[in-house]
Amino acid sequence: MYEILNKTSAKTRLAMIHPGEKALIVGMDAGRTMKARLESIGMIPGTEIHIVQNMGRGPMLVSIGEGRLTVGRGIAEKIVVV
Repeated sequence: MYEILNKTSAKTRLAMIHPGEKALIVGMDAGRTMKARLESIGMIPGTEIHIVQNMGRGPMLVSIGEGRLTVGRGIAEKIVVV
């Protein structure tokens, strides 16, 4: 896993962020292929992400810049944010 912030930051998983909140992507607990896939859609460390919808199960709706993406729950559990 790679990260851009130090170990004292309060980190959590994207899946735990509530609708209306913003978070900063700091890392991913994913293999090389999944990291490349996420990076290709703009989910890279250092990117701010806005949570549009998170019902606690099933996919989430997130906004990165001007675009919106649906992120599966399993993927959201692999993305580390602050």
